[in-house]
Amino acid sequence: MPLRGLLALVTLLGTTGCASTLTASFGPLAGGHMLVTLVVSEDRAVVAHECQGASTSAAVLGCQQSWPIVLPDGPGVRAMKIVRYTDRLPSALAFEIDIHELCHAVAALQLVDDPCHRLNNGVAQASRDDGGAAMAGF
Repeated sequence: MPLRGLLALVTLLGTTGCASTLTASFGPLAGGHMLVTLVVSEDRAVVAHECQGASTSAAVLGCQQSWPIVLPDGPGVRAMKIVRYTDRLPSALAFEIDIHELCHAVAALQLVDDPCHRLNNGVAQASRDDGGAAMAGF
């Protein structure tokens, strides 16, 4: 189960050259939607593609997008995607903590039951000791 949870949390996507991108979706909602998606990339072309429609006269270094999700058993919520450029990718553990805490922040600002512990029971999957036990929690 922890391995499947980690795979649901963090997807590492390689891009051309040495630039890399980390993408994660977190906070499962009804209908297969996720509350938060985070994209962090060393590739400005990836950021520009993910941020299509952002209006600026300068190079796009990040953006946020949101859209409504109707929940069958309660009020609607807004799912959010945050995209940002970086000069160096965070570690897998730091990225997992970022998406998890971002999920809590987005949930707290809306009238929604916090879905941020549904995939991993609040236990970080990216930091493990030799026995396979999670070493850090949120």
